[in-house]
Amino acid sequence: MQEKAQLETLYEISKAISSSLNVEKTVPYVLRLLRKLMGFERITLTLYDPLKEEIVVKATSSGNIQGEGFKKGEGITGKVWKYGVSMVIPDISKEPAFLNKVWKRENLKDRKISFIAVPIKVSGKVVGVLSADKELEKKDSIDEYVKFLNMVATLIGNAYSLQIQITEERENLESEKRALLFELRKIFENRKIEGIVGKSPKILQALDIVHRVAPTNATVLLMGESGVGKELFAKAIHFLSPRADKPFIAINCAAIPPDLLEAELFGYEKGAFTGAYTSKKGKFELANGGTIFLDEIGDMPLNLQVKLLRVLQEKEVERIGSSKPIKIDVRIIAATNRNLEKLIKEGKFREDLYYRINVVPIYIPPLRERKEDIPVLVNYFLEVFNKEYGKNVKVSKEVFEVFLNYHWPGNVRELRNVLERMVILDTDGILTYEDLPTELLGYRTNTLTISEKGKTKQSGKLKRNL
Repeated sequence: MQEKAQLETLYEISKAISSSLNVEKTVPYVLRLLRKLMGFERITLTLYDPLKEEIVVKATSSGNIQGEGFKKGEGITGKVWKYGVSMVIPDISKEPAFLNKVWKRENLKDRKISFIAVPIKVSGKVVGVLSADKELEKKDSIDEYVKFLNMVATLIGNAYSLQIQITEERENLESEKRALLFELRKIFENRKIEGIVGKSPKILQALDIVHRVAPTNATVLLMGESGVGKELFAKAIHFLSPRADKPFIAINCAAIPPDLLEAELFGYEKGAFTGAYTSKKGKFELANGGTIFLDEIGDMPLNLQVKLLRVLQEKEVERIGSSKPIKIDVRIIAATNRNLEKLIKEGKFREDLYYRINVVPIYIPPLRERKEDIPVLVNYFLEVFNKEYGKNVKVSKEVFEVFLNYHWPGNVRELRNVLERMVILDTDGILTYEDLPTELLGYRTNTLTISEKGKTKQSGKLKRNL
């Protein structure tokens, strides 16, 4: 056997195996190379099948797989698997242990066919067998062919080992992913969405819509005053959706100057404008496969509204400085604290865009319209801040009364900030009237109350005393 032919064959086999991590996909081509370049015939790859507890045929040089298998010690192939050593039958017609099981060879006595079987090992353990027929000529050395097939088996074994490792890592990652998603589902089950707390009919109605729209790809428009928690609702929709393991990207259309907002949303190419030294992906590209949350969409300039409408219609974006469209798969959740219908009449918001984003509207009521949620929110935030600051602060009855009477222009965000400030500054473990910030003083009932700090005070009226 010529050394040049060996090297050429090993080189081609190495290229084939390195082209894919799927051994069962590349090995048939490898077996055909062995037949074409080296003259082997009836080449067979068997690998261990734990379900059958056998090594079964996974590939042949003819492409036909009959699903035959060998138990440990069965035939020549089974013996190679059992003992982990190469075996050679110089003339298979004279070997009673040769089963002729896979290829069903005929007229064996008419030709002198040698059979070579070598083990395929992974981390020292035999996981399969590579075997082949060879009609030898007088000048051929059977030991040389055995050595060559062992080299091929080593290449296949290394590739198979790498495939097993990657498969196990992928399965572990998938298992972790499923566990994380299961935990996320547990957080959001029974309408209990983290950070969204309430029992009022209005909030429960909004949450019901969230649960119904989340599994779909429908565009959602969240409406409500500043501070009601629109971003929390957007995150809830995302994490309850099939896109939960993909990016959630939020951008505030009112917080970014109009001339920069376009670049943030759609990205730009190198040299598109002064200072564009490199290309940059926009938020839509970064959110591909996931969800983009466009907060305060009512403040988006008209020229960008046109581009956003194209994104919704064509499912593609164009970076600044490029005319090449980029296909994207992004769910859009928009939010506004403004009256978009009024903006349309004023010519400040496109009517066609409004109908595109207003597929499923969700109105999030202000805190003053759901006063029954205030005690629930107070207890929730109190638990959060006690844990965060290592305290055990409680809220007095009179503070609850003030909270219920106050109109909360900043909504849930303001309530959260007020409570956090009071917990941080508290020194005796109970929040009383004296701990309230200035803007809340005076919102008390018309009864004489004694605070927990022992001071008797005349309560104010329901309407703040100015």
